[in-house]
Amino acid sequence: MIGWRGEVDRVGCDEVLVLLREHEAACCGEAERLRGEAERIAGLLRVCEEELARLSTAVQVVGELPAVQTSAVSARLQVPAPRGELAGGQAAEVAASFTERVLGVLAGYAGPVRCRQVVEGLGLEATARNVERVRHQLKKTAAAGRVVQTPGGLFTLTRVRAPAGG
Repeated sequence: MIGWRGEVDRVGCDEVLVLLREHEAACCGEAERLRGEAERIAGLLRVCEEELARLSTAVQVVGELPAVQTSAVSARLQVPAPRGELAGGQAAEVAASFTERVLGVLAGYAGPVRCRQVVEGLGLEATARNVERVRHQLKKTAAAGRVVQTPGGLFTLTRVRAPAGG
């Protein structure tokens, strides 16, 4: 190597060995880290493949059901699509249909219920997304006066009062 004064600096074998061993240790550590990551990814892949096999079986079983049963199930599980995916009239129709289904579930309970119960009553999976979608719909319906929301976050149908004297 050429030093700062233009002199030739000699690097001894011991210094080169130290540098090589440091680099070797760093590469060894990185290789171990990558092996661990590969094992983690392999585990995730196994879980994903098992889920895929289960879903394939479910698709096959549902595909073999009579058409009447599958249409009843799909109608029950229908969730409104995001507004951007439907034409204006379709979006309003789907939203109104969903609102009526939500109100139908509420009508089945004698008292106030949580959003999660409504989601389950609709036959949907009780995910955060579905619960929030139903909660949003219930709040809109409450603003329209068709549903009552209690301070505890429970919802019930607005009861129609019978006219006095008759």
